[in-house]
Amino acid sequence: MPRIRVPWGGPLWDMQTMHFGRKVGELLLDRLSCRLGLLTLRQRLRFWVGLIIVVLGALILISTTLTEARFKTRQTEQQLKDAISLQSSFIDRWLEDHSTQIGVLSRLVKGRTGDKDEIRRIFKAFMSEEGEYTAVLYVDAQGQIAVDSQSQSPDSSGDVSDRDYFKEARAGRRFITDVLISKNSSRPFVFVSSPVMDGNNEFNGLVCGVIHIGVLKKVMSQFDFGNAGGTYLLNRDGQFITVPLGVEGEPLNLADTSPIAGLAKAGTPANKVYVNYAGDRVMGQYGWVKDREWLVVAEMKHSNVFQALYTDMLLMAVIVLIMLLLSFALTFKFTEGIVRPIRLLLQGTSTIRAGDYDFRIPHDQISSAPEELQQLCENFNLAGKKLKSTIQMLELTAVVDELTEVYNRRYILTEGPRLVETCSRAGQPCSILMMDIDYFKKVNDTYGHLVGDRVIIHAASLLMSCVRSCDMVSRYGGEEFLVLAPNAPAAGGGVELGNRICRMFRDQPYREEGLEIPLTVSIGVADYRADYSFGRSTLEDMISRADQALYKAKRNGRNRVELLKDSQKQI
Repeated sequence: MPRIRVPWGGPLWDMQTMHFGRKVGELLLDRLSCRLGLLTLRQRLRFWVGLIIVVLGALILISTTLTEARFKTRQTEQQLKDAISLQSSFIDRWLEDHSTQIGVLSRLVKGRTGDKDEIRRIFKAFMSEEGEYTAVLYVDAQGQIAVDSQSQSPDSSGDVSDRDYFKEARAGRRFITDVLISKNSSRPFVFVSSPVMDGNNEFNGLVCGVIHIGVLKKVMSQFDFGNAGGTYLLNRDGQFITVPLGVEGEPLNLADTSPIAGLAKAGTPANKVYVNYAGDRVMGQYGWVKDREWLVVAEMKHSNVFQALYTDMLLMAVIVLIMLLLSFALTFKFTEGIVRPIRLLLQGTSTIRAGDYDFRIPHDQISSAPEELQQLCENFNLAGKKLKSTIQMLELTAVVDELTEVYNRRYILTEGPRLVETCSRAGQPCSILMMDIDYFKKVNDTYGHLVGDRVIIHAASLLMSCVRSCDMVSRYGGEEFLVLAPNAPAAGGGVELGNRICRMFRDQPYREEGLEIPLTVSIGVADYRADYSFGRSTLEDMISRADQALYKAKRNGRNRVELLKDSQKQI
């Protein structure tokens, strides 16, 4: 019998290869099942379905974890970059503010260099206003400290002609030093200097402000991430200017041994986890400030970044185990079927990017600054107020009547007791006026509800023009309005206000396009009294008595004001 040659790579070869592979797979599966003691179909289904679920669950767990880890890493990197951007901008602005302040102070000293007492007085006034300065110095043109706001400044030498800030001032330039260690106290300080020029624009000395670096650290701590991490400053030599969280020691006595300073000098992005000076595994970002003399570093602990991820992994593992048990149960019940479709939907992450917008730059500290700098500070404050203003807008919508734009009933019942209590504690009188538009139903029946709404708006406008700015006006319901008048004269003050309102409504009817609707109101007045008979509070008692007085005004002919006196009983 002749032998048939099968061409390599042809269709017949491919079919034979697939058939051979399938046979080998089935053989291995059968032998493995026998070795494991899986002799029955049920046993094999239980095992293989369970194994498939475990493998799928593990793959999903791993892929979800990797995806979530990448997302969390990118999110944290962006959060750190935002913190660096905010800190860098703030530090540069902080340095510029103090440079401007010393520049203004140097102009005040100009022309007074011969009067040391006057300079001391100026320095004393300046120090009382600006609490961040440790000392202020006036150095004469020869480099000698002529006036020191403190008995002993951090720069103990009387001759500072060799100092960089003196050389820069002599050249007519403002200057901010690097962090220097005081010879007296061994504490770190920054010196901010500005030249003093005479009338001929000749150098006549300098004014130098001394700031302890702890002031900057205190301000920077407001941008920290709590126990999760924070920000700190390094100089170009990698020494700490401000000591980070978890590190003990004095600035400039410690050098950062983490790789972040080296990455910054090389301009390499910090996109890997590293061990910081405190021995914590952290994620970090950096940014240069002060003309690349200082390095701002923001770090967040790796464990805090992935804490939520670890919880999700555990939850995912528990869910996979539950589904495995459920699949076993279904396999017992449906041995003839194969349960393969298993869906795992667990991927929910809610992330809130937080920024600290509570810090405000007080306007009184920048009132003498250039207009551009004031505008920059206002823009900074505006960003911080954005969230608060949004909340206030929502709160206003909840307490203001939509039609009339005066307070609604909820607001008067919530805030009214506080106002009444304030009047009570201050020993001041207080009155409540309950007002109702007379025969308002006829307006709706005759002209329609749209005209009726405009009449209500007109009534609210008239009412607001009659009351004081301290009075609280609210739409109590329908055509009823309520006025809470604190500090109204005890002897008929509420009645006098009510009569003024009545006259206003009689004199100004509602008009529109040839239509004129005369308006009158009935008003009930109740004055404050210490004890109350109606309701559960003094305000409820006053409202109830004002309501009774309103009923009396309607009963007596409307278009009038009635005061419910203490001797009258509730109807």
